[in-house]
Amino acid sequence: MSTVAGRQDFDPHDPEYALNPWEHFKRLRAECPVSHSDRYDGGFWILSKYEDVKAVSLDPERFSSDGDLMVPSTHMGWKLLPIQCDPPLTTEYRRVINHVFHVRAVRELEPLVRRWTVEAIDGFSERGTCDLVPELAYPVPAKVTTHLMGWPVDEWETVLHAIKDFTTRAPDEPERAEALGGVESLRARVIENVELRRHERGDDLASHLLAAEVEGRPLTRDEIVGVMMMVIFGGVDTTVASIGNMLHYLDLDRELRSKLIADPALIPAAVEELLRYEPPIQGFARIPTRPCVLGGEKIPAGEKVLMLFGSANHDEDVFESPGEVRIDRPSNPHLTFGVGVHRCQGATLARMELRVVLEEVLRRIPDYRIRHDEVVHTHTAGTIFERLSLPATFAPRPQLDSAA
Repeated sequence: MSTVAGRQDFDPHDPEYALNPWEHFKRLRAECPVSHSDRYDGGFWILSKYEDVKAVSLDPERFSSDGDLMVPSTHMGWKLLPIQCDPPLTTEYRRVINHVFHVRAVRELEPLVRRWTVEAIDGFSERGTCDLVPELAYPVPAKVTTHLMGWPVDEWETVLHAIKDFTTRAPDEPERAEALGGVESLRARVIENVELRRHERGDDLASHLLAAEVEGRPLTRDEIVGVMMMVIFGGVDTTVASIGNMLHYLDLDRELRSKLIADPALIPAAVEELLRYEPPIQGFARIPTRPCVLGGEKIPAGEKVLMLFGSANHDEDVFESPGEVRIDRPSNPHLTFGVGVHRCQGATLARMELRVVLEEVLRRIPDYRIRHDEVVHTHTAGTIFERLSLPATFAPRPQLDSAA
């Protein structure tokens, strides 16, 4: 990555960047906090400072979300809702799915999440070896998401692979086009579900959305599908990445792991700090509705502005020693879940899933050791930062009665 007076050669899908984005972010914040890259779709602007990322997030009037928010554009031809729209529709779409992510609903779901976590660990506990990503980080969030859709939970692998096969591919990889076909197949499954429930209502998300209204009218089919696809993407992709990132870090910092084992009450604070330290979402774009100035740079209307949440979370002006994990931070206003009208609606659910997984891992296989020379790192962190494989060993243990 090279930087010259507000312009730079910055590629968020560069494999070198994916290995350690934090060093790239540090250089951006120091040398060119608001800059322009000519890569992809005619170029895009980059925001690396906390105050700029937060300011843009809190100003949906000047910085629109009504468009393709990826770099480069995915050209899918349909929207994820409510993330790809502006107020007042943003608020309306969020309202019709509030019941899914309400604190009470999340509390009621916790026993199921714990059961699925125990089942996953039971699947490898007697072996003394496993891969923590496909055997644990995959099934738990995918089962939760499939359950939220009201679908049979045994469809979780189909749902998961449709998402992960797409988001783990860089734009120039030939497998990306095939993976996009998998996403379209999943969307077709959603459409089928909606059409079925149009004539035969049930206790599922499609039925609820068919009965709901926005701005005093029923939702269109495309709106319902857009909301359901957003629930799937949000429920699977980021939580899978977060589980892997946390387990990876806790094998590097075994002193912190020992503290959490000795006092599980510290786990929620650890979850929060680890979400700041290695956020799964690295950035989304916004589109200025009129010319503006950020960090002394004049930005024309209509040009993408990429907000680097990962960089904002490491901003030295906001976080003391941001490159260190400190679970006793007196304040932790990280932007991992965003801020403003587009703040992640599933944040409470995600926190609960991450807490439960860490509790059960540290209870069941507290001595796990990752074989770091075999770890497979993501080769594109343009949207999601994660590990794709975490081979681990531990002392074999008997299975538990997960139903109990």
